[in-house]
Amino acid sequence: MEQPVYNFLGYTLHEVKFKNDFKPNTYVGISIPQDQFNKKNNQYSMYIRISTDFSNEESYFVFYSVFQINDLNWFNGIPDDNTKKSIFFAIVFPFIREKIFSITSDSNLGLFIPTIDVRMIDFSKELRLIKTPEKR
Repeated sequence: MEQPVYNFLGYTLHEVKFKNDFKPNTYVGISIPQDQFNKKNNQYSMYIRISTDFSNEESYFVFYSVFQINDLNWFNGIPDDNTKKSIFFAIVFPFIREKIFSITSDSNLGLFIPTIDVRMIDFSKELRLIKTPEKR
């Protein structure tokens, strides 16, 4: 039986600063401030930062995720860093969305992050999703 090109080893909530003043958030920021490949154990890891403005101070969640790379030819064949980040971010993003909603849903203002097509994200800077006012 063939082995997959990578295994998702898991993710952890690494750091959190969350204060909900029961103010509807107006934006969600998504960034990958750091990623690295450990050649010794063939593991790729990344930090993912999600930020928002539930209060006058910014709230944020930093997650750490790790992947075991089983096929180095496949991994080294990924054309650029942004594509690499997109591939692995897409794997962990649904888990992060659910975890953030679970943490913040102690009120009616849980942070719901929409499903997004990560193939088009430029991870060299923060992606900022802005809420537009509802039309009546």
